[in-house]
Amino acid sequence: MTRARQTTRFLYPALSSLLLASLLAHPSRAELRPLTLFEKIGRAPVVVWGEVTDGENRFATIKVSSLIKCTIPERPEETLRIAFRLDSFLRKPWEEKIAFATGDRVLLFLRKFTKEDGEKPEGDIYTLMWGAQGKLVLPPEGEKAYADAAVAFASILAIQDPAEQERLLRESISSANPLISDGAFQEMIKQGLGDLSMLPEVVAFFDAPREPARVFAMRLLRQLLQDARVAGRAVPSRQDLADRLRGAAVSDPSAAFRAEAVRTLGAIGGEEIKLFLRRLAKEDPSQQVRYEAEKSLLELSLKP
Repeated sequence: MTRARQTTRFLYPALSSLLLASLLAHPSRAELRPLTLFEKIGRAPVVVWGEVTDGENRFATIKVSSLIKCTIPERPEETLRIAFRLDSFLRKPWEEKIAFATGDRVLLFLRKFTKEDGEKPEGDIYTLMWGAQGKLVLPPEGEKAYADAAVAFASILAIQDPAEQERLLRESISSANPLISDGAFQEMIKQGLGDLSMLPEVVAFFDAPREPARVFAMRLLRQLLQDARVAGRAVPSRQDLADRLRGAAVSDPSAAFRAEAVRTLGAIGGEEIKLFLRRLAKEDPSQQVRYEAEKSLLELSLKP
């Protein structure tokens, strides 16, 4: 065997191991989930609502309309500057370019700017949290809704009592501001909050005009049912609930919502539900719904 082949023989396994380690250490683009508005406000030390007055120079200059959150000593004044060009240059290939357009109204998630040697320069220089995710350009017609949602979430996150936080999130799902309602639903689902006493108010969302509200409500309901099954709690008015879910699974115009309803029916189970799902798996016009019906039937067949 030649020296080149011997080298290749031992080099390829080593390279494969290094590549595998690299893939495990660095998630792919598909595995990265954008942070929700609630999560951004919770994790950023500084949250500012303002206007870009200069986006062309070394630093972007922001006129602060409202300081929504600040948990560090360096509180922003009426104006602040953002160092962003190096972060934009070093961004991942799939991440969007960081840029500031003069006149844009923005919601910013910031931290104090820190040099490579760890020094924090004095003054008004900040930098974005999470690169491009630290800047949200606000649409003119929805700017106030975003600002109100940011203030509401900052108020909830400032509370230390978990029970009180849960109560406020539960109240917030009924907000007329869709950003607050959707964000509260997402956070309750993520944290596994709620109990069976919520069933009437959650089911009432099935008639909501917005598809996201209906979808989030169905996901929260399924989580409540799954938690109750694990805890051995009886579901009140189980038959009425199953009938309501069957109606939602066949009559709602949204295929995404009908698919969620099918998954929730699978969480209820029972022979009547299986018969219903078998029919949906054959007859529903949506491939997504048919797939979820087949999947739910398979999961039900594997349950003891």
